[in-house]
Amino acid sequence: MDVPYKEQLIRKNEKIKTYLRVFKDAEISEIVPADDKHFYRNKMEFTFGGDSAAPLLGQHYKGSFHRIENLTRCFLFDERIGEILKRVRKFARDFELPPYNPKNHEGLLRHLKVRVSKTTGEVMVVLITSRNFDKKDEFVEVFSEFPYVKSIFHGINSRLSDVADCDELFLLKGNPYLTEKLGNIYFLVSPESFFQPNTFMSRRMYDAAREMINPEGKEYVLDLYSGSGGIGVYIAREVKFLYSIELDSVSVDILKKNLELNKIKNAEVLCGDVRKILPLVKRREFDIAFVDPPRSGMSKKAIRRVVERKIKKLIFFSCKIETAIPNLIEFEKYGFRVTKAVPFDMFPHTPYAETVFLLER
Repeated sequence: MDVPYKEQLIRKNEKIKTYLRVFKDAEISEIVPADDKHFYRNKMEFTFGGDSAAPLLGQHYKGSFHRIENLTRCFLFDERIGEILKRVRKFARDFELPPYNPKNHEGLLRHLKVRVSKTTGEVMVVLITSRNFDKKDEFVEVFSEFPYVKSIFHGINSRLSDVADCDELFLLKGNPYLTEKLGNIYFLVSPESFFQPNTFMSRRMYDAAREMINPEGKEYVLDLYSGSGGIGVYIAREVKFLYSIELDSVSVDILKKNLELNKIKNAEVLCGDVRKILPLVKRREFDIAFVDPPRSGMSKKAIRRVVERKIKKLIFFSCKIETAIPNLIEFEKYGFRVTKAVPFDMFPHTPYAETVFLLER
């Protein structure tokens, strides 16, 4: 944040263009600036620390899992977050609830996950503990003066790994989902489903992808690593048929609900690993394939499974250029060519950008 925003864009442009020099014939666009420079994230995870007399709630210092900054505000997330953190800290202190200690694996309070719908302003709060506890009603009462908090959950993570995931999840009060709207498409967001962290820039990115493929309504589309919907749901009404493949069963359930919510019937959803599930899809030819792999990228075997199909255009989404390049080079070995790259500043004040690549046979 100490770097002027224009300078941030210059640095990201230089980094992306340096990595993309290997694709000599590709049209590389300048990075698309973010609509919102601050308060843009729709999801944040905070960690408890300290002790029951003086609980901390904030984020880790870089390189440390034990040192917690006791945040009072966050310039990346919703402006209301400071008051939420303050009230949850008071709740922990009032009832002398011990924060979890990742060194000796003792204590109760582990994480607080907060999600917000950028299009409705509604907030979801998830308290994650190491075990069950008897102050859940009191936790719900914390938010009685926060009319924008529409969903309150309690999750249990009894594992040793210190991540904000849950073995069990319970709705304490309110709605089980938040709703986001991109254009004329609605998306349900659950506590654990994946949704792009920058809502408004996601729509701009999806619009750019749509422009690259220019659908006419006759296309058969393959959506790999589809999450809870994303680009596949966004353009489903404009194509002939959509096949979505996603490994995470929670995201698959939300994806099916998103299709139903938007009255989309020209789609089939398959749950499983792309390497194992794609060979089971009977259709061999696709006009378009969307590929949005995790940050670590795709395995060579997964790429082989994709290129076994006759695909005319492939849209590859990458949030980490370092892992995207080896994947794209691998696709080129099988006859695809990177013809266009459009980077988006999805994450202002961080080193990261999201890039959309167009590959053609």
